[in-house]
Amino acid sequence: MSASKTLIINCGASHVSVSTFSVNSGDLMLEDFVIEELDYDYSIDEEWLSALTVKLGDILRRNKFHGPATLIAPGYQLLTKTIKVPHVEAAKQAQIIAFEAQQNIPYPLSDVVWDYQVISDDGVETEVILIAIKSDVINSFCQQIGGYGISPSRIPAASILDYNAYKLNYEDDEDTLLVNIGARSSNLIFINEAGFFIRNIALGGNSLTQNLADNLGKKFNEAETVKVAFFSGQTSYEPDHPSVQILQNNAQIFQRRISQDITRSIVNFRRQHGAKAPTRILLTGRGSLLPGLAEFLSEQQKVPVEYFDPLQNVHTGGKLDKDELGDNLYSLGEVIGEAAQLVQPDAVSINLLPPGLADEMRFAKQRPFIAIAAILLALATVPPILAFKSTATEYKDAARQIQSKVAPLNKLHSEIVANRDKAQQLSKDVGNLEELVNSRSNWIVFFTDLQQRLQDVQDVWLENLQLDRASGDRVKMTGRILITNYNPDSPTESARQAADRVNTLLDSFADSEFIDRVANIKFDNSNPRILKFEFNLITNPEKPL
Repeated sequence: MSASKTLIINCGASHVSVSTFSVNSGDLMLEDFVIEELDYDYSIDEEWLSALTVKLGDILRRNKFHGPATLIAPGYQLLTKTIKVPHVEAAKQAQIIAFEAQQNIPYPLSDVVWDYQVISDDGVETEVILIAIKSDVINSFCQQIGGYGISPSRIPAASILDYNAYKLNYEDDEDTLLVNIGARSSNLIFINEAGFFIRNIALGGNSLTQNLADNLGKKFNEAETVKVAFFSGQTSYEPDHPSVQILQNNAQIFQRRISQDITRSIVNFRRQHGAKAPTRILLTGRGSLLPGLAEFLSEQQKVPVEYFDPLQNVHTGGKLDKDELGDNLYSLGEVIGEAAQLVQPDAVSINLLPPGLADEMRFAKQRPFIAIAAILLALATVPPILAFKSTATEYKDAARQIQSKVAPLNKLHSEIVANRDKAQQLSKDVGNLEELVNSRSNWIVFFTDLQQRLQDVQDVWLENLQLDRASGDRVKMTGRILITNYNPDSPTESARQAADRVNTLLDSFADSEFIDRVANIKFDNSNPRILKFEFNLITNPEKPL
């Protein structure tokens, strides 16, 4: 791989593609593109990773791709949530979003890799998209890919990338719904002048395949072959063939289901955002190539339905010809969306690369070279060792004479060291006594300050306050806050308001001259009328307690 080219690997549920991009005079260039189908039973999730790595290994070896690469994580492996948080200053935004992530991601944050992207901010609320993936999935994937000479530099989320591709290729401000129909799921992106909104639905081409398998009495793989061959025109049946009616009926069912999900998504989008309905729909993804789907959606949704062209403002180079891409054009949206960051610095970005993983993989590749260098370095010491070996006896005799004179001096040195250690210990004891005297008055002022801050918040009390003497700078506090305005019809909102009051208290603590910062914040909202909280106050070393 040339250093001037960017390697992007799109890891889909049913296919894998490898692309290379460059930038020429500010224009994005697609230099190379290879795509292949995965060989496994799409209905068995556990087979996806092994099938992907095998097929990707074939592509990489055959085309001699290697080096740093961007790996696009498939949408069906991702958990995507859109949340709203109170508008706060930039320094506190990450802390607020991390708290909300812990509430909205149904796994411990230690078990996932997650990232976020701010979508909009009106000065009152900030709308944020959270995307997470299980750590064991992404770690296993990266480790297997590393064996092919690839080191992951980024792992973006597929569900957000079509938006970048749209902004790169469409310069109008028309309210648009971009629908990417994949094998296992479909990604809906609502785009308007205010930003975008994402919704992922568990309906894709595999749903049609499974229905065909059930109705035709075939295995899933066999039904997939029949589906692709029939709807792509590779094979045909006589009009009265019994399979024709089954294929057409199931295609109509799939069309109705996708239209119903689109309708529900539009209603939810308008209700939550107070936005207008999309005035057009753009289709992409290979699941969208079902004959008649665009016409059916246009009739049902009463808006124009077109196919999304991700290469409108992208040039092709080398041996690539856009006209020869065929249906593979509709597998390029996510890839173009990631490559768009080469020419659009403000493109949205989610990175799910586990911290430190890229460095570990690069070190693993360099380990053989480091071992060889160590061996050569060791061998380089052999000639000097042989040269000095002949004089070793003379040095030993001289050393014996010196040792006989050094023995008395060593005894005196030991006594000096012992006295020095005693002096240091005494000095430390005196310092501790001085610190204790100073901290005694600090505690009185600190408790007065603490009481005033609790009174300012109201309806809050502390249950435990404990100084961790081992660390010397950590005060552990637990307490409760009464939810005085509890609304049984909206318990989540009541809990959020209580949490805001606790956050106000924490911000107040952070302003104290005795406190450096607040850490390890935990909430327990099991009681709807009382919110328990726990946190650590990291003390100011200049104001010891």
